[in-house]
Amino acid sequence: MLDSTRRRILAVGSVFVFLFLAAAGRLFYLQIFKGDHYAARAQHQQAVAGELPPERGGIFLSALNGRIPLALSRTWYNVWVSPKETPAEEREVVAQKLAELLTLEQVAVQERLQKEGDPYEPIKDKVDKQAVEELAKLNLKGVHWRAQQDRYYPLGDLAASVVGFVGKSADPVAAEPSARYGAGPEAEPSARYGAGDNSENKSGRYGLESYYNNILKGEAGYIAGFKKALGSLILPLSNVTKPKKGQDIYLTLDYNIQLAVEEELKRAAEKFKAEAASAVVINPKTGAVLAMASWPSFDPNRYNEVENVGVFLNPSIQLLFEPGSIFKPITMAAALDVSVISPDLTYFDSGEVSVGGYTIRNSTLKAYGTQTMTQVLEKSLNTGAIFAVRRMPPGVWREYVNAFGFGEKTGVTLSGEVKGDISNLKGRGEIDILTSSFGQGVAVTPLAMANAMAAIANGGELMQPYVVEKIGDGDKTIFGGDRKARRRVIKPATSQSLVKMMVNAVENGSGRRAQIPGYSVAGKTGTAQVALPGGGYGDKTIHTFVGFSPAFDPAFVMLVKLDNPRGVAFSELTAAPVFRTVGEYVLQYLGVRPDKPLAK
Repeated sequence: MLDSTRRRILAVGSVFVFLFLAAAGRLFYLQIFKGDHYAARAQHQQAVAGELPPERGGIFLSALNGRIPLALSRTWYNVWVSPKETPAEEREVVAQKLAELLTLEQVAVQERLQKEGDPYEPIKDKVDKQAVEELAKLNLKGVHWRAQQDRYYPLGDLAASVVGFVGKSADPVAAEPSARYGAGPEAEPSARYGAGDNSENKSGRYGLESYYNNILKGEAGYIAGFKKALGSLILPLSNVTKPKKGQDIYLTLDYNIQLAVEEELKRAAEKFKAEAASAVVINPKTGAVLAMASWPSFDPNRYNEVENVGVFLNPSIQLLFEPGSIFKPITMAAALDVSVISPDLTYFDSGEVSVGGYTIRNSTLKAYGTQTMTQVLEKSLNTGAIFAVRRMPPGVWREYVNAFGFGEKTGVTLSGEVKGDISNLKGRGEIDILTSSFGQGVAVTPLAMANAMAAIANGGELMQPYVVEKIGDGDKTIFGGDRKARRRVIKPATSQSLVKMMVNAVENGSGRRAQIPGYSVAGKTGTAQVALPGGGYGDKTIHTFVGFSPAFDPAFVMLVKLDNPRGVAFSELTAAPVFRTVGEYVLQYLGVRPDKPLAK
């Protein structure tokens, strides 16, 4: 019996000795022969690295009393809990503290904390910095947060088609990122310290945000280090490169002028039930754009709620239209410049012109007999424009249309600009040449048309329009916008003669309702039929007025455009009054002295 027991003890002991020797041998093998391999794996598992997102540069409107922010970046924080890191006995206290600080229902927070083993449960996004700082003082176990850059447009829909928005590159109208914002168990430690790429592949979309995306977005920083076994970071980190903020953009657009234009444009569009409306205000002496407005608009803070993505387009540079009679001053400019007409030259208006089987009539369907070239602008006579263009040598009219910039982009630094369509002037029949003289059969953008009118206003120089006054990197100016003449299109004497003719068009003609008390105004109305896709023209019209004031030393040029207003036949009752109201405000706002006595 004793021998049997002794044998069992020896057998069991031998097993333990064998297991011990095997474990020791395995440990020796792992430490000596495979030590470097597993050390590298451990280091890899403990390493954390990621990008630190930069702050996007701001965009600012100008104003007489300073700068007004149009687009800014804000830092928010997304807060989440890791139930696996929160001891069961502390969960109620953690839920209570989170609910109090973040204004949440305690029961809802507790439900998330009860998910055993879950490494990530979102609690609240867009938490401000002050709340996160208070949260940090509480040192709650299993509670984490992550910095999130968010684009903010404090002025809402003001100048929205100019600024654009920041959104996902793949889908500009996709919903905003989900509550998780891409964070997960592997990202938690770095996320807590603001690391990781949380840009959600966002970039500038449309307008300034798109055109200047690379300048605005800045440069990402980098964070790298190691975490302890329980997941907290070992500080100091082994490598940290600070992100570089994007550069700020300062615009020529004036906040007060932009606001006045948008308010009046919306009022007129709603009053006349227009389908859309747009307006541009330019300083003709420099090319600086003072306002660029469109209706309907959208709020870039909620761009993903837009039903019709067409509102993202900037109609001043991205949509073409046939200008109609506001093109007649261009015709007169060309004819005056080559000395084939003068303001007092007369012709006989029979009310219509026949060419190639077509009959072209005046918009009023009336005949006015003997008329001067000045009266052609006053009464907006199609036959008079035809008379002027027919007196020019072959090809000259097309050269002037090109010189005024209608066959090219203006070069303004905004995303998506298109050039005009003047293809009808290239080798087409006489009918196309004649109809173009009064703005039909050619298509332009509002900015190009306003800029051409600015050339008439400033003595004959076609300017380079610009919307960016300067780009700044802190206190350093990287770029400064400046006056740049592209070319001279008409002689100064031609400009002076034409301005007088356009003043008469406002004082004695169809532009009467654009008159501004105390100031001379030069301008022209336009009512153009809208071309149908298959050819010909339908019942829809576009109403425009383009002009400048004071006429002989202009502070601004303005183009107003209403798409298919209802119940009114001509633009003298729709677009011209908008010019008057906004123009009067602009002159007073800029402190421009009156140049003519007030009517008694």
